[in-house]
Amino acid sequence: MIGSSVTQLIQRLIVGINNVYFRDVIKASSNYEIIYISKDMQPELQQLKTVFQKNLKNISSEVKTTYEGRSNELSNYMEKVVCDEINSIDNFSAEKPKVNSKGKQSAGYPDLIITIKGKPFYLEVKIFQLKTANSNLRSFYYKPSKNSKINQSCPHLLIAFEIESLGKENKSPFIINRFKIIDLYNLKVNLKPEFNASNIEIYKCTQI
Repeated sequence: MIGSSVTQLIQRLIVGINNVYFRDVIKASSNYEIIYISKDMQPELQQLKTVFQKNLKNISSEVKTTYEGRSNELSNYMEKVVCDEINSIDNFSAEKPKVNSKGKQSAGYPDLIITIKGKPFYLEVKIFQLKTANSNLRSFYYKPSKNSKINQSCPHLLIAFEIESLGKENKSPFIINRFKIIDLYNLKVNLKPEFNASNIEIYKCTQI
C-alpha cells in the first residue's frame, strides 16, 4: 500500500507548478540572480542587435548551404554560428559556460555566456517557425542540477531565429527570415514532473 505522504506527493506532482518567474527558479536552484537589463546596458545590446541585423543574410546563406538535417537539431548548429558571430565583434566574446568552474559543458541551459565590453550575459539560442510562434508548443527547458552552468548573477537573454524550410516537412535546406533578442527577466515557466526508469530497472523486473 502506498503511504499517505507518497500519495500526497504524487497528487501534488500531478497538479504541477504553473506561472513561476524563471528568475525565482534560477535564484532557488543556483543561488545566483537574473539581473534586470537597465538602461545603461542598452547601447551594448543595441550594438549586438545591429550586427546580427547587418549579417542576417550571410548567416541565412551559411545555414542554407551548409546545414543538413531537421529543424529540431538546427538550434544546436546555430549555437556555433552565434558564437562565431559574436566573437568577430570588437570587445565582444562568447563561449560555452563552465560547470562549477570544472570545465565547459554543451548540453543544458544556458547555451553560451557572452561578454560585451566587460559585462557578462547568459544567452540561450533557439529557432522557431512562423506557424508555431503563437502556439502552446513547449520549446524552453531548464533542469536544475548540482552541476549548474550558472555561476554568476547577470542578465539572461534568448536569441531566436525564425526559420523556413525550403525542403518542406521541416527538412533542410533552411533559410532565416528574421530574429529576436529577448530579455528573460520576466519569463514565466511551468513545471510538469515525470517519473522515469532506466533499462536496468525495467529488465530486472520479473519476466512472464
